[in-house]
Amino acid sequence: MRLNELVAHYDPSLVAHILRQQGWPAEEGSGVGEQTLARLSDRDRLAALWTGLPAEGRWLVEGLQQAGGSMPALVLSILYEATAEDTPAIPFEELAVHLAALGLIYWHRGGLRVRSLRPQGEAVLPDEVAAALPVLPSLPPDRVYPASPQRLARDLGRMARFLRRSPGIALTRDGRLPARWVRALQRWLGLAGSPRDLAYITFLRRLLERMGVLRTHGATLILETLHPFWEQEATDRAATAFHAWKGAGISEGEEGEHLSPELLRARLEQGLRGHEAGAWIPLPALVAAALREPAARAPDPLSPAGQEQAARWKAWLMEETLWPLHWLGVLDRGDRGGRWTMARLTAFGAWMLGVGEPVALPEEGGRLVVQPDFRILAFEPISEAVRTALEAFTEPTPGEPISIYQITREALYRGLSQGWDIPRVIRFLEGISGEPLPPNVRRSLEDWHRRFNRVRIYRRVTLVRSGEDGLPADPSLRPLGKGLGWTGERAEALAARWRARGIRPWMSGFRSEDLRNQVVAEDSGILRWTGPFPHPGVERLLEPFTERTPEGFRITEASLQAGREAGLSLSEILQRLQQVHRGPLPAGLLARLLTWSEHPPRARWEPVILLRMDRPEILEALCREPALSPWVRPLDAHTLMVRADHASALKAWLEAMGITVEEVR
Repeated sequence: MRLNELVAHYDPSLVAHILRQQGWPAEEGSGVGEQTLARLSDRDRLAALWTGLPAEGRWLVEGLQQAGGSMPALVLSILYEATAEDTPAIPFEELAVHLAALGLIYWHRGGLRVRSLRPQGEAVLPDEVAAALPVLPSLPPDRVYPASPQRLARDLGRMARFLRRSPGIALTRDGRLPARWVRALQRWLGLAGSPRDLAYITFLRRLLERMGVLRTHGATLILETLHPFWEQEATDRAATAFHAWKGAGISEGEEGEHLSPELLRARLEQGLRGHEAGAWIPLPALVAAALREPAARAPDPLSPAGQEQAARWKAWLMEETLWPLHWLGVLDRGDRGGRWTMARLTAFGAWMLGVGEPVALPEEGGRLVVQPDFRILAFEPISEAVRTALEAFTEPTPGEPISIYQITREALYRGLSQGWDIPRVIRFLEGISGEPLPPNVRRSLEDWHRRFNRVRIYRRVTLVRSGEDGLPADPSLRPLGKGLGWTGERAEALAARWRARGIRPWMSGFRSEDLRNQVVAEDSGILRWTGPFPHPGVERLLEPFTERTPEGFRITEASLQAGREAGLSLSEILQRLQQVHRGPLPAGLLARLLTWSEHPPRARWEPVILLRMDRPEILEALCREPALSPWVRPLDAHTLMVRADHASALKAWLEAMGITVEEVR
């Protein structure tokens, strides 16, 4: 757009202000003539202004130039804020007003008068200004974040295997993973825990749900263990994930409808199809094509409606389109100066968008090294079958390009319980590494195997706990420690034999009825044992949300919060307490627990007046009267409760009906 077309709609005072900012003499009220246009497009003056711009200002002008010279001011604000790694140092409004005051960008409102330099309508880089600016070299990004469909396929498999190893995870009330499970999943995936990593975990979960591998039953996550996902290679898994994310899509070309996430995604994909794989694409050009709403339809970016719409479009653009395309392995990310400025279509992305040949993601070619410190170094690419096998008897620490798998005794015992044996483990490790195991690793594996085979589990035994006098002498009793022992004999036979010796044992079991009446609570949160000994089953129930004390347990605000983080809801905590408590829970303790919860109870004190009548049929008529029913509440056949602020009005109404009202103080 030419400069004279833009300036013609500017208020003369704004033109004079721009001239003064550029260093020209100007007077208020002077018209826009040839001399004014010549000064506003002076190449030397504009080049000097460009040199003095901050880096953010240059990027904004460059982005406008890369987008074809114009875009709605609302879209320009989204582009400026969404592509920054952190919150921009200069707010958009301040920077945009500064550029407009220098005459580097202009606002256009479709023929309406422009009376302010604040962002409005459409941002335009006039042809004369663009020609005066120095030629921008096509520089590659200074930092590249390559997209990897192999990493996506690997992380989907790892997350699914994590959920399979931790069945029955209960979601929070708002449908999210509990915090402790999120932290464990971050360690499992090798993530640092940044907000972007949390968004990536949420994205992986949604992908598994769309692929049909994961579903929710009530508040519990359920894995479909018979889904073909478990047998897919990396290429098929990544392609299935892309199509599941894309869904049914939307037909492009419906320009009259309002923007939606599906339409934005379709426009962006259409823009990518016009570029070859491996070529860097300026991000402003992609964003301008995807958010090409008419400027007249876009609200003022500084108005409440504009800020609300900008936040919504920004989420659609970044959280639901650009970042997912990067995670899916479709777009490489290119940064300059800490800002996402470029994107590059990968070969896999070109295949998924239908403009490239099919690709096969390599799963072979990596190698594994078993070190004497019991670490296995896995150099990518490693097949999913090898990862699954390693995670069966090691503790994984994912990384790029090397993942570390630590052999521990606990992990090895887990693998042995799942069907592995030591000869098979040794053959597997030597086969994939191509070298004999270090001697110390082989000896430790064999020694742990011998210890594992010596472990024996006794079922249906009787556990005996005694006081300070020690365990009673009995040939069937095997001590486990001070005051603790076990026997394979039935508890009833053992108790009968001891009663004959004058010992009166206190018996309890682990059935639900055996857990009743074990503790008594105080208003302060102290839980005391009712019997002479602590009950192990009750200890297991109370431990997640209590603290240990000499007399038993204590519930505090911190311990209750720990129980909530462990996945227990307040109703579940109250249910556990009621299960083991003798009698109803004290009202003071209930009030404390509710006060510490997310939704503390509220109470309101209201003065009321009681109205007693000797004729119940009149009382019933009062309750049915539409004008009086909001004021009164029946307590019995002869008594009404009346709010104090309505008592005088009700009394006047009764007296008007001929009813004598007697006040009792």
